[in-house]
Amino acid sequence: MLPEYFEFTLPTKVLYGIGILNNIGNSVKHFGERRAILVTDEVLAKVGPVDKVKKGFENTNINIVCMYDKVPPNSTLKTVEDCATLAKAENCDMIIAIGGGSVIDTAKVANILLVKGGNLEDHQGAYLLDKNEELLPTIFIPTTAGTGSEVTKVAVIADPDHDVKLPFAEDQFLPKMAILDPEVTASMPGKLTAATGMDALTHAIEAYVDKEWSPASDALALHAIRLISDSILQACAHPEDLQARGSMLVGSFLAGVAFSHSMVGMAHGISHALGGVYHIPHGLANALVLPEAMAYNLEHETERFADIAMALGVTFPQMIQESQSVLKSGCLLPSTEKIPSAEAIRSWFGTKTHKARGTAAKAIGSLGFIDQWVRKQAAWAGVEKIRTLNRQLAYLTQMPLNLKDAGIDDGLAKLEQVADTAMEDGSMLYNPREPERAKVVEIVKRLYETTPEPLPVTEADMRPAAAKLAAKEMKNVFKDAEMLYDVLTEFYDLLKNDPEIGPALSRTNLCIQFVYKDPDAVITIDARGDELLVHKGEFEGKPEVTMNMNADFAHKFWHGKANLVSALTRRQVVAKGNVPKTIKLLPVLKPAYALYPQFLRDKGLGNLVIS
Repeated sequence: MLPEYFEFTLPTKVLYGIGILNNIGNSVKHFGERRAILVTDEVLAKVGPVDKVKKGFENTNINIVCMYDKVPPNSTLKTVEDCATLAKAENCDMIIAIGGGSVIDTAKVANILLVKGGNLEDHQGAYLLDKNEELLPTIFIPTTAGTGSEVTKVAVIADPDHDVKLPFAEDQFLPKMAILDPEVTASMPGKLTAATGMDALTHAIEAYVDKEWSPASDALALHAIRLISDSILQACAHPEDLQARGSMLVGSFLAGVAFSHSMVGMAHGISHALGGVYHIPHGLANALVLPEAMAYNLEHETERFADIAMALGVTFPQMIQESQSVLKSGCLLPSTEKIPSAEAIRSWFGTKTHKARGTAAKAIGSLGFIDQWVRKQAAWAGVEKIRTLNRQLAYLTQMPLNLKDAGIDDGLAKLEQVADTAMEDGSMLYNPREPERAKVVEIVKRLYETTPEPLPVTEADMRPAAAKLAAKEMKNVFKDAEMLYDVLTEFYDLLKNDPEIGPALSRTNLCIQFVYKDPDAVITIDARGDELLVHKGEFEGKPEVTMNMNADFAHKFWHGKANLVSALTRRQVVAKGNVPKTIKLLPVLKPAYALYPQFLRDKGLGNLVIS
């Protein structure tokens, strides 16, 4: 069933890749010459990510002429004004932001002041700009995998004088480009990884159940839930795992796109209030409130919460033909004589963990007389999964598990203010169930008084794909051109003489020249004559295809660990000539991927083999 009406748009160009900031020159050429302000915070300004960004833009037409690094964890009205004042004084016509949601939100709202002028209060609201009005072009680089602010058209700025957070929303907030590089998130502390990850998970879950859902936001939200729930423990336990970091970053991005179209709900309404009144960090507040809000809404969106449970890894009931025979066989339930009564199944089911419930739900899903009941239990198991995840994150990162430990030390003296602020929050409008003030009070009190214990995490709890850490990139493999020629020329001779690969290469009648950088070298493989030839250095003929690449990329390619088509798109490889014909060579070269590691070992270069 489709909603009566929905919209979907994503004008932002998104670039993803491990280390992609090292090679962005071609990606930003179209911006032309620009004077940019770099917006960040003091911590990032002192460590690697900011220097990485500056270096990445060094050889481009974008000149970073000033930097504003005073953005606090919760950006304020004064922060935005100061940032805009600096950019205006330096005649900036572009904004680059690297940081978390507070940094990126600062850049968004400062952009309005730069272009429109006036007082910031004049611009508070939603969609006050005309469709044809333009802001300065922006490039956003998130360093936390949580807010998704790099692809949303909303910003939240704190007004500390009144203990509230002010929302701003404009289509023009969407940046021209967002750069997702897992390397810039690798230094993020475990507690921040957990909090921002749960923030992103909250975005995805609320986007899926909110009133303004759509097919597009649904698809993005569910995939975001899978990526985040599958990777968050691994990212916290093994921060150097760039594959897990990448999954978190992409999950946050997808969740950001999803909730920018369908909005968020009660969890955010309460979290915004806790942040405004008690200054609880937003991600942590969301982590604590999320399971309570899910429980409150579950009866109104049971089917959707069942979908969420499945995305979280809890298998929910499906119409499986074999389920009756499974039950009859006694493989699942205690009885081996016959299918137990519905009441017996309910009793047994209620004693199991969310993992066991999921297995049971899948097996008995085709039994119509309890199907809806079991689906609801599977949905409840999804709520339990979130509670369990919070406890596991607390074990890994010392993340607080109640509001008292999160910093509320006045015995909830401002509880009524929190409830009032939450009920006035715009997020509440999109909640699937009408929020009740009494329930908000009840939830906040429960989160203050609860005392759950951290739950130990084993390697078995990590996502299977991340059990093996991602192989580290090898850099400067060939110390000089002489070494490169010695290794690759000899390897190409090996391919020429291989009984399978050699004849296949000869039949291509191609002349391909490889131009390497770092170190510089040229090798040409010519299959146009009667004999397949390998030329070292300068070549007098005219190759049909010339391929320029870094020598380290070639090393990775011959291990079968580099995607040539993707590399062409990213300009890691620049090819001139009959590229389609060359691409058809890839199946011919596939057997070489197995030969190269052994070739290196035979030459005494086993240390260069990529595992």
